[in-house]
Amino acid sequence: MSEGGPKICHACNQNIPNHWVIGLDHFWHQDCFTCGVCSRVVDAKETFYVKNDRPVCHRCQTKNFVEKCKVCDEPIIGNRLIHLDIHYHYTCVNCKKCGQPFKEDQHDDIVILQNGDFVHKGCK
Repeated sequence: MSEGGPKICHACNQNIPNHWVIGLDHFWHQDCFTCGVCSRVVDAKETFYVKNDRPVCHRCQTKNFVEKCKVCDEPIIGNRLIHLDIHYHYTCVNCKKCGQPFKEDQHDDIVILQNGDFVHKGCK
């Protein structure tokens, strides 16, 4: 990225005469700094992610690239239960013995039976 010479947009390879965005170590026209998934202009102040050297907006990142819960099919942000590479929200899985949902702070008290059922350690 050259600071002193002409500024060339990383997306369209055209000269940027004024009002540019610097992102991912490149110059961009403001209207060219778009989400690589939905093509929406990504504001310089919003959180974005990177996929294939392109910005990806938070909505598309969550919708397309974050693991989803096997029970509710919603994205999982943060802690989760994982068994056999299947992801679950803690609150979407109930103990097969007492029927109560699990909580993140109970992680060490969760037992997975041979048949794949989740149970509280005290409910075995």
